[in-house]
Amino acid sequence: MKPKISVIVPVYKVEEYLHRCLDSILNQTYKNLEIILVDDESPDNCGAICEEYATKDDRIIVIHQENQGLSCARNSGLEIATGEYITYVDSDDHLDVTMYTKMMEHVLEHDLEVIEIVPKTNTPKNCDDTLTIEDPVTASKRIISYSAFSVWRRIFKKSIVEDMRFIPGLIHQDVFYTMDLLKRITKNGFFNSTLYYYNTENISIIRSKYTLRKIKTGIRATEYIVANVLDDPSLKETIDNYLVYYYTDHYFLLSRNTALDPDKKYRRQLRKTIRQSLSFNNAAIRSLLVVSLPTKIMQFISTSYKSLKK
Repeated sequence: MKPKISVIVPVYKVEEYLHRCLDSILNQTYKNLEIILVDDESPDNCGAICEEYATKDDRIIVIHQENQGLSCARNSGLEIATGEYITYVDSDDHLDVTMYTKMMEHVLEHDLEVIEIVPKTNTPKNCDDTLTIEDPVTASKRIISYSAFSVWRRIFKKSIVEDMRFIPGLIHQDVFYTMDLLKRITKNGFFNSTLYYYNTENISIIRSKYTLRKIKTGIRATEYIVANVLDDPSLKETIDNYLVYYYTDHYFLLSRNTALDPDKKYRRQLRKTIRQSLSFNNAAIRSLLVVSLPTKIMQFISTSYKSLKK
């Protein structure tokens, strides 16, 4: 029999999308699944939908818990998972029905500890369905460069992650998790195929209104990347490029949400790091504006830039 995959699905306020998500998991051509639905005290009808599906398929296990957030829901699922492999699905997303079959073919053929795919969004991707087996440094370069930290894009060998947990109450928790993962693996399978359908319609924490919590956690996550990246000189350029790009975005957002940074504390911090990381190779007009123009002018430019994009 093929190895069992434990599919952990945190569920919260996704009634509109939950049937589509669960149907796409149940209809997988890879059948040896343990499907763990963690109802995080969802205030809508999600809990009842989970129970309804559990009566139809004995591969489904339902956990109902007090609302603790996405990290704790994932951790609860991992606590009871019995599969040899672990994967996560966000309950407003859905899967191509061949996803696990195709991914596991590569896992078993090449004895991979982790395999990763590309999410399908409204933006076309240059995907050719090829598999690349990466060492941890090569994987780090690609993952950091493309911000490919999301755990739902991966299947993990359980022995690699069974003692890992997500940090409760933290936005960008996948960044911390993936950076820790890269220190544990010897090879990573990158399957350049869009088999995971990422939902951009639902308002998630990441896509919701810009807040002080977002800037604080964004800086914390970025500092974690810098502090925990593999010790290899070839990764310095990747880190510098990431800092310039990511912090420039935050600077622009703060420049048109000035109430979040009234004393300009965060903008000074971001500007200093951008200036230190800037090079001929990663300099762009937006980052050059940040390091060279006064704050008030940047506020005007950022507001005007947002208006022009509408």
